[in-house]
Amino acid sequence: MTMTYQQEQLLHAATGRAAIMDLNARHNRAYSAGERDRWVATFRHSGASLTRDREVFTDLRQAFDGGDALRLVTVDHEISVDGINATQRCVAVLFAVGGDSHTTLRATGTYRDELIYERGGWYFTSRILEWDAVRRQCPLVG
Repeated sequence: MTMTYQQEQLLHAATGRAAIMDLNARHNRAYSAGERDRWVATFRHSGASLTRDREVFTDLRQAFDGGDALRLVTVDHEISVDGINATQRCVAVLFAVGGDSHTTLRATGTYRDELIYERGGWYFTSRILEWDAVRRQCPLVG
C-alpha cells in the first residue's frame, strides 16, 4: 500500500517528534547523572550553543553544570518538525535530591530549541534556557 504525500509527511513528523522526545530524555539523564560527555553528545557536533539566562556558551563543556544531586525534567513539549530541521519549546523543572532522599523543587524555566537531523539522529543546534524568577516566600521552594 502506498501512502499519500500528506500521510508520508505526517509519518515523518511523528517519527521525528518521537526521536526528539528520546533526545530530551538522554539529555536530561546525562545532565542529572553528571555525565558531561554524554550531555554534550546531544548537541550538534560543531557550531552548537547553549544560552542560559542570556549567557551564551559555544564551548558546551564549560556550559555543563549538571550532576551534584540535581534532577532535570522537561515537560509540555511543543515540537515542530520541518524536514531535517525542528523547533521545540518546553518547560524545564530542576529538582535537588538531598542526602536524606528528600526532593525539593529548585527551579523552573523554559527551553526554546532549534534541532537538526544529521548523522542518523536528532541533535540540538541551539538551546535557550530562561529560568523563572522565584520569590523567596514561595512555599514550594526551600
